[in-house]
Amino acid sequence: PRTGAFLLGGILYSWQFPHFNALSWGLREDYSRGGYCMMSVTHPGLCRRVALRHCLALLVLSAAAPVLDITTWTFPIMALPINAYISYLGFRFYVDADRRSSRRLFFCSLWHLPLLLLLNCLLQTLLVLLVLLQ
Repeated sequence: PRTGAFLLGGILYSWQFPHFNALSWGLREDYSRGGYCMMSVTHPGLCRRVALRHCLALLVLSAAAPVLDITTWTFPIMALPINAYISYLGFRFYVDADRRSSRRLFFCSLWHLPLLLLLNCLLQTLLVLLVLLQ
């Protein structure tokens, strides 16, 4: 049980960086005018690198779930398109460094986390049902 809690914490931790860094990128002119020291203003390259790094971490964390015996290998396989897409958008944000790429990453993050967690819950429920039926 604790291992699952740590993994969930890791997913939530890594998810927040693409979400908030992409959001802050679109608002960096406003932050700058307001005098806020946001990473998107003070260290724009770091802002994009951190977002990409944590998009890729979501791939690794999903793959760690069956290794840590939290779920089956079905989860990282089924989560691969979801995680690959946010990683692709994180890469586009890193390379393009524009408002369009940041908005696409931000809006993806809005559905990515709920879908990833729902998929995990459904697969765990299915696993429990299969064990009960045996």
